[in-house]
Amino acid sequence: MATLLISCEIFRPELELLAGEGIELPETVFLEAQLHNIPEKLRNSVQDVIDDFEDTHSEASTIFLSYGLCGRGMCGVHSRRATLVVPRIHDCISMLLGQEHNKEHAVTREGAIYWSSPGYLESFQINLHLHYDIRLAQFEEKFGKAKALRMMKAEQAIYRNYHCLGYISWPEMKGRYEETAREVAETVGIPYTEYAGNSSFLREMIAGGHNRQRFLHIEPGYTMDMDMDGTIIAVPLADLNIQ
Repeated sequence: MATLLISCEIFRPELELLAGEGIELPETVFLEAQLHNIPEKLRNSVQDVIDDFEDTHSEASTIFLSYGLCGRGMCGVHSRRATLVVPRIHDCISMLLGQEHNKEHAVTREGAIYWSSPGYLESFQINLHLHYDIRLAQFEEKFGKAKALRMMKAEQAIYRNYHCLGYISWPEMKGRYEETAREVAETVGIPYTEYAGNSSFLREMIAGGHNRQRFLHIEPGYTMDMDMDGTIIAVPLADLNIQ
């Protein structure tokens, strides 16, 4: 049976860790994290990879999706022949924490958490926050010095709405990225807090995602969505409304 893993690049460090432990990963395609900013673009990019894979694999196959519902950006993703296996979660934070995180993890009375992890840092947070001079020079070249300074100041002000930077720490990766995450928190001017995560979701998915309470198996003609209670479910593609 052919297998494929389509993953947000947020999980690259963690998947490389598991591969380094000797866990055999399927053929893996990483997609850029910034696709989350435009749900339709995320949906189309994942779908293109699925279509390309099925065009070259006529046998029975399984495609693992290392994504949550992602603001319904994954609604509409489907296969023609393969079984899709996807975690029953709303976002990648749950995957990193090893469990579906509750509302207290997302927003508190003090404000929202600005999440961080090795993949978040490598994908965009280091460049966004720790290369200030480089980004300022790029903005100055495009917009002029005065406007560039205003843009950078406005950008930094956004992070004051967060009550902390929440770094998700896996025991297997302890000591590798914490100092960088602390530096990011200091740069944006918010407290640093660590949250204990674990590798259970990724390990279980790579092993087949057999726990149907934690993983959804989507057959051809179906896609993923959520019900009125927020539970991730499979629905007929023809019945989906993503307007």
